[in-house]
Amino acid sequence: MFSIEGFNPNGAQEGFEDECSVKQTQFFTTEDVGNIVDDFWSIYSFSQESQTDKGTILPSSVTESIPEFIAPQTPLMVFEPNLENPIVQDITEFVLPKKKSCTGVLSSLEILNSYKPCHNRLQVGNLNGEIVGFDSNSLDGETRFSTEEIVRFAAARYIELSSPTEGNNSMLRNPLGLSLSGFNNEEIQNVELASLLLAAAEKVSNRQYDRASNLLRQCETFSSHCGHPVQRLVYYFSDALQERIDRETRRLSAKRPRDKGLPAEDVAKEMLTSHPIHLIAQKTLPFSQVIQFTSIQTILDNVATMKRIHLVNLSIKHGFQCTILMQALATRSSCPVDYLRITGVGASEEPVLLTGQRLVSFAETLSLPFDFRVVAVSDMKDLREDMFEIEPDEALAVYSSLDMNSMIVRPNSLENLIRVMRKLKPIIMMIVDLEANHNSPSFITRFTEALFFYSAYFDYVNCYLDRSDSNRTFLEGYFFAEGMRSIIATEGSERLIRHVSISIWRVYFARFGLVEVDLNEWASYQASLLLKKFAHSSSCTLDKNGKSLTVGWKGTPLYFISAWKFQYGD
Repeated sequence: MFSIEGFNPNGAQEGFEDECSVKQTQFFTTEDVGNIVDDFWSIYSFSQESQTDKGTILPSSVTESIPEFIAPQTPLMVFEPNLENPIVQDITEFVLPKKKSCTGVLSSLEILNSYKPCHNRLQVGNLNGEIVGFDSNSLDGETRFSTEEIVRFAAARYIELSSPTEGNNSMLRNPLGLSLSGFNNEEIQNVELASLLLAAAEKVSNRQYDRASNLLRQCETFSSHCGHPVQRLVYYFSDALQERIDRETRRLSAKRPRDKGLPAEDVAKEMLTSHPIHLIAQKTLPFSQVIQFTSIQTILDNVATMKRIHLVNLSIKHGFQCTILMQALATRSSCPVDYLRITGVGASEEPVLLTGQRLVSFAETLSLPFDFRVVAVSDMKDLREDMFEIEPDEALAVYSSLDMNSMIVRPNSLENLIRVMRKLKPIIMMIVDLEANHNSPSFITRFTEALFFYSAYFDYVNCYLDRSDSNRTFLEGYFFAEGMRSIIATEGSERLIRHVSISIWRVYFARFGLVEVDLNEWASYQASLLLKKFAHSSSCTLDKNGKSLTVGWKGTPLYFISAWKFQYGD
């Protein structure tokens, strides 16, 4: 259950402190955030009973829509060279890494061997076959090793057993490889299963499709969409690999039938709206609140002395992040606000209006002078400065969550969005997105990066959503699976769902005079305290990446939170 005690609309003043404030900034504490969302959540008529054992309960209208909706993990897309569009060529100069194509077993293994963890609790092996770093503190319920640790050990084992000679299949004949004496039976099976997947991917990269299909049939036999996270991971990755084989060979396999949903492009657009999956994440997974809290607190720091405040919220979705800002301003005593205006941006007017109506109702409970405006634009290439009603004395801030990666395949849209935001002259622009690198032109590189990323994400979800929870099945089976399929099975213009990391965005944003600035330090500290409110908090990691903050699971970054300001000439 996604809830934090200790806050009510009339007692919010206790959640603000003057200490650590240079500009009379009012800060939230960790006691504030959960019940702000709970107050707003009640507008949806959600059950407020404990749902720890029965999972998230969605309104009937929302629940009925879920089985019919297929969506990727998030709207993640990539810059792709297009000779008909010179702007894309400019963008790919920054975004597409210059990597050699990988052919042969040794080249594939070099990709695996070069993958270094950010935070390696399990030192997966010396080549003498010893497990040298089991951390007993990694125990989480029934699982001693995380999904990523199992996969990493399987990778180290695969490297050792496959490196001596090209085409060596000794791994399949001798399942022990690196010593597995420290593992129980289930863990050994999971290592073997991950090893089969790695072997299949290597065969696919070398166009040995019949051999790869044989390995994938074994993966299918021992994997499951409702088993251990490793089994679920292999289930969806093997499906994506088989789809790649089918595309390359132009034939259909006898594999399990695939779900049929919306085209990836349509799904990506839907993911920037108020899709029910955002409700699931908000109520069950901790990172949503941590990201929103840290971002809004940094905005508050930049509008601390301003009385007329305007937030432009790109892809506003359900607007939960707005409630944190509204609550803070409604209880700000040092510099009371004259009004708050929020402009919600979305592809369709109706869902944004519904979000606005809920925010207006919430503002009334706070006695907050509030105005909500809608900017509906189906494609950001059509966004214009005159669509926004900006007053000269307003302090303007911009909040963007998961927007940037969604537009990389539409470079004109991306560039136009940033240019319009520049013309609006915001005092701060918060940008949140996935921290991942699934954009290489090399298939085996993308596969490896995606495998470790999703290993961490599956482990994260597994700790908060029970194996039998239909919300987990929906999240993994539609969102994650669609992301894997796009990253692994498709190429060229068909490969719509991709990710690039904050380091790539820094280079790209610099072209527009967009300069990264430090996040609010107090917000970062409070975010760490907020995480401690949740189970498995020791597995949630906050790390600095330059001036940005990454939010991750057991050391693997999953999201970045960044703050930016435009530089203007004289």
